[in-house]
Amino acid sequence: MEPLIEENYIKIGVLALQGGFKEHVEMVKSIKHCFSECENKYKYSIIVQEVKSVSDIKKLNPHGIILPGGESTSMAIIASANNDGENIFTFLKEYIKQGNFVWGTCAGSIMLSNKVDGQKVGGQSLIGGLDVLISRNYFGRQIDSFETKINLNLKYSKNNNSILLENFEAIFIRAPAILDIIDKENVEIIGEYIVTKKDGTKEKVITAVKQNNIIASVFHPELTNDNRFHQYFVQLVLNNHLKKIKI
Repeated sequence: MEPLIEENYIKIGVLALQGGFKEHVEMVKSIKHCFSECENKYKYSIIVQEVKSVSDIKKLNPHGIILPGGESTSMAIIASANNDGENIFTFLKEYIKQGNFVWGTCAGSIMLSNKVDGQKVGGQSLIGGLDVLISRNYFGRQIDSFETKINLNLKYSKNNNSILLENFEAIFIRAPAILDIIDKENVEIIGEYIVTKKDGTKEKVITAVKQNNIIASVFHPELTNDNRFHQYFVQLVLNNHLKKIKI
């Protein structure tokens, strides 16, 4: 059997500066294949690799990148001190502007947001691009971490109907929450959760969004046994790749 040519691969990079990047790599590996949505459904194998520098990203030339959970301030410091002389965040800003898909989970969602409530003194470097207001550590400290079931409305394009993922296991660890959508025309809400506060009052917060080629989730799909959110991201990446090469 002849080896697949490069066009038969979708390449996913997972930013490996700090945090739960290995879990994302293993979850993407569990998918194995994805398929084009054209009449002749071509099968695409999936390559996933850790990337720690701009040179790593350039070498892999990924079709999409995942920004894992962890500590967003630490990631920003490591990114700015990268030993190949290029700031990863600066590179990722341009990568997003070029129309490539990026998905941030937990700390990754903070780094992708344009406005952050509860930043440390002096702020922190952000990649930006996502027109939302996100609250850092909204759900509290490590001791306040929890698991729950949520429903997710996934859309592969604005013209498609939503696909409902029911009872998706969501793990919140020192999690942020999206409090407001700044660009209500272009930011699509994927998931929400009703929070019961300590005083007994309730507040609905946003847990996942999509804006064009940016995905953000404040919880950790990579820590579950359910790879459906990763399948969703990989399929978006494939669809975007095929659109670029006009298949």
